Amino acid sequence: MFRPARLAAMAVALLAGAAVALPAQNRPSATKVARPQRPVWPDEGPRTWAPRPTVSAITANDLRTRLYQFADDSMQGRRIGEKGNFKGTEYIAREFKRVGLKPAGDSGTYFQTLPFGPTQFDSSTSSLRVGGAAQTAKRDWIPTVPTAQNGFGSKAELNGVPAVFAGTWGDTAVMLDPAAFTGKVAVFLAAPGAGSSGGVRGPASFVSCADVPNKFGVTAILAADKVAASTPARPPAPAFAAAGARDTRARRAGAVAVLVIGLDDMTPTTINAAFEGRGGLRPTTTLNADAPAGATISRKTAEQLFGKPISEVTVGTIGQPITASWNHAWRPSAFAARNVIAVLPGSDPTLKEEYVLVGAHNDHVGINTTVIDHDSLRATNFVTRRQGNNDPTCIPTAEQQVKINALIAKARAARPARKDSIMNGADDDGSGSMVLLELAERFAKEKPARSVIFVSHQGEEGGLLGSRWFVDNPTVPIDKIVAAHNMDMVGKGRADQVKFGGPNSVQMLGARRLSPEFGDIIDSVNASSPEPMAIDKSWDVPANPLNRFCRSDQVNYVRKNIPVVYMSLGYGPDYHMQSDEPQYIDYDHAARLGRFVHDVMTAVANRKEKPAIGGADPSYPSCNR
Repeated sequence: MFRPARLAAMAVALLAGAAVALPAQNRPSATKVARPQRPVWPDEGPRTWAPRPTVSAITANDLRTRLYQFADDSMQGRRIGEKGNFKGTEYIAREFKRVGLKPAGDSGTYFQTLPFGPTQFDSSTSSLRVGGAAQTAKRDWIPTVPTAQNGFGSKAELNGVPAVFAGTWGDTAVMLDPAAFTGKVAVFLAAPGAGSSGGVRGPASFVSCADVPNKFGVTAILAADKVAASTPARPPAPAFAAAGARDTRARRAGAVAVLVIGLDDMTPTTINAAFEGRGGLRPTTTLNADAPAGATISRKTAEQLFGKPISEVTVGTIGQPITASWNHAWRPSAFAARNVIAVLPGSDPTLKEEYVLVGAHNDHVGINTTVIDHDSLRATNFVTRRQGNNDPTCIPTAEQQVKINALIAKARAARPARKDSIMNGADDDGSGSMVLLELAERFAKEKPARSVIFVSHQGEEGGLLGSRWFVDNPTVPIDKIVAAHNMDMVGKGRADQVKFGGPNSVQMLGARRLSPEFGDIIDSVNASSPEPMAIDKSWDVPANPLNRFCRSDQVNYVRKNIPVVYMSLGYGPDYHMQSDEPQYIDYDHAARLGRFVHDVMTAVANRKEKPAIGGADPSYPSCNR
């Protein structure tokens, strides 16, 4: 899964199990430089970058020095709760300390630890026995992950409990008699096509790219959404419950557990995922606490259970007793999930009690289970998925395939195929994180009137977890934060990749939602700047195209009535792809954006009055927060 040509000394040590830390910026790295290759893509920079000392100014080369390390393959995609992410937060904390910022995390540290971890079944302790015969997990059975949709409970502890056949899952025409099912295990046959207990259907076939509406840019998105909204609804579902629907008959009849015969129709991917965890904050309540737990079994296990083919079993037939144990429970992650927080105290005796905040998220999505050819992925996305994972996968038209093949041929003429599985997250949001460090180093040499707080948010990709945890458990008085600035994906913005992009473009959302005055300050700073930005506000509309405003950490600051602006250079073809790597970042553009954020923050920090709160604009989405 790793790409050997890019493995630096850090990565080699990581594979060997050594404890490795990113070097501080002023200590030169011994990273081996790979032999240069001819560039293939118009936005392509060098594959490697030798670290060099950073300076207090916000520069493109400083960002290169930082990001080529932070988004290296050795960081393994920086998924929350994993080693690469832990190393990344260590690096950010060391840089905060090196430039002289004060820690503002828990207990005098730079870290604020989230109660994060996976909720999952333990494969070593989960078991199912039919009569006295042990069943093999994944081959004969898998436990069912409880969801609000399927209504299953999380825990089963059964000891010799009789099983009773209950017919077909979702067939509400059949009533279950409590006299027959109370205290028993209800056994269902999966609904036709369901593939599992309340199950999982296979993926829909890919459509032709010719049938995919153009959604490149806000105007195109809104037009396509309008057409979709006017499309007639699908016909009603058949008599059997739809896949994933809740069937409450067993619970109402008093069953203590549910088995569904459907394992043979499930995909290997779904089966293998049964014991994988889904990360999240420690639950405060148990989902479906009083509901019977569920599992999916094979036909072979069902025949063993009833002693005959399932086609010969009728509702009410009693089978072998079931002994079972499984529990879908939360546990802490192997590596701590941490916000990284630092403060530059203000210079004004009164205003220093207030804070101007800037943040970016440090996590990404780890390693992809699908291994692809790097250049073939880019070729396909440049033609059919110009906004990366925002656009659906589709089958190229003949004309598009010709263009893709030509791009692949160009790549093959320059270099061999390169297998790729690591989601480096250079743009999302390595770019914002490294601009955050550049801002820290710049502000550390200055004396703004208000205090400046730097928050490297954890777990944005997992549901805005770090920003939510910070605003609900603030390490400074939350009502003293006068304005917040969130940077997410500030490494692209080329005119040929982003609608209304260009060398000084920035997409801006949210600045006036709570405080029109905050938006005015930003515009005023920009108007008097020696290097003004071309501010694209087309995304900042009540329609919320692509759910854009609700997808990053600014949402949680709005929830606490803090004026906040979300700045981005836009989605490109590498968004949430294995090709989101440091060599494709526009460092000059990112540095310019960093200098602009610095100037806006300085203006807010030095004003006598904080931005006035005008109240939430009810026409904009609340994001269900």
